[in-house]
Amino acid sequence: MSEHLITLHLTATSVVSGTITTSTSTVTSTTTTTTLTPLVKRFTASVVLGNILGGVTTILSSSFRDDTGSNLAANSLTVPGSNGYYNVFVNGVLQLSYLTTLTTASLVINTGLTIGVTVNLETLSFTASSTSTSTSTSTSTSTTNNLVVTTTVNTH
Repeated sequence: MSEHLITLHLTATSVVSGTITTSTSTVTSTTTTTTLTPLVKRFTASVVLGNILGGVTTILSSSFRDDTGSNLAANSLTVPGSNGYYNVFVNGVLQLSYLTTLTTASLVINTGLTIGVTVNLETLSFTASSTSTSTSTSTSTSTTNNLVVTTTVNTH
């Protein structure tokens, strides 16, 4: 009797049915930090006879002293831009804005002041800088519902 090898021949087929649902959500948050930096400068001058002409007082830049007591150079008054303003005080009294005009060369006050009065000029300018940081977080979720695996085995 001869020995024979018995081999089994099978074919298998599988079918997977059902639903798989996947969802992803993303959340983004932004943080903005703004820094506002003021720049304040103060100047003082005394009115002298040469400042008054035709009912208008014009004080040249070189007639003013700064907070340290130093005389200013010609054309060196600080004129605030759109992010600032200036105040003018005559003998300590705040003047209305329509009465004054400020340039780097001079301060013009649209009235004849008395000789010897003190004029104080205060300029304020603001600089803003901002930094933004964004953070995103993603979350994925998968849901499996009613998965069915059917396998058919065929013998030959």
